[in-house]
Amino acid sequence: MERIVAIIPAYNEEDALPDVIGGTLRHVDEVIVVNDGSSDKTAEVAIGAGARVISHSINLGKGEALKSGFKAVDDDSIIVTIDGDGQHNPDEIPDLIMPIIEDGADLVNGSRYMNGPEENTPAYRRVGQKVLDIATNISAGIKITDSQSGFRAFSSSAKDCFRFKDTGFGIESEMLVDAAEAGLKIVEVPITVRYDVDGSTKDPITHGVGVLFNITKDKVLRTFKR
Repeated sequence: MERIVAIIPAYNEEDALPDVIGGTLRHVDEVIVVNDGSSDKTAEVAIGAGARVISHSINLGKGEALKSGFKAVDDDSIIVTIDGDGQHNPDEIPDLIMPIIEDGADLVNGSRYMNGPEENTPAYRRVGQKVLDIATNISAGIKITDSQSGFRAFSSSAKDCFRFKDTGFGIESEMLVDAAEAGLKIVEVPITVRYDVDGSTKDPITHGVGVLFNITKDKVLRTFKR
C-alpha cells in the first residue's frame, strides 16, 4: 500500500493542533504542518505532537501553505489535506482514501452536503457556499456538493497538476478546476464537521465575495487562453 501523508495548513492553531495531529497520525504515515506565519506556538506544539513542520516567516495564505506542503511530499504518496482547527474528524480519513485505493479516484472531496443539508451549518453561510458551489461547478464542468471543503485526498498521480495560483481560501475551488481540466477522476464522500471550533477570522460575506470574484476572473482568463 502507498504511503499516506497528511498536510495541515495552520495559522495560530496551537490549541487544536495536538488533537488534530494525534488523531491524524492514527491513519497516516506522516503529518506535515505548514505553519503559515503564526504568532503563537503552532510550530512548537506541532513538533511536540509528532509532525514535521514547514514554517513561513509571514502569513501568506492557505493557498501558499498548501503549495509548500505539496512540494514537501517528494515521493509517490497519497496526500490528505485536513484543517488544523479541529472541525474535521481524522477518523474519517480511511473513508477519504478508500476510493483512491479501490476505484482509482484521483481527488476525493469530503462533502458536508452530499447526503443533503447539514443541519448545523448556519443558514447565511450555506447560502454563500451554495453560490460558490454553482460557480465552481460551472467553471470546472463538474458536479460537486461542497466546493469549499478543506478535507480531501489526492492520489500520487494528481500531485503535480495544481497551479496554486490563488494564495488564499479560493484555493479550494481552484484545485477542483485544475483537477477537472487535467482529466482527473473526482469523487465525493460524506464527512461530518464541527462548527463550535470554527476559528476563522474572515468575515464569511467578504470571504465569499472574494472567492467568487477569483473563480470568475480565473474562468475568463482560462477561456481567453484557449
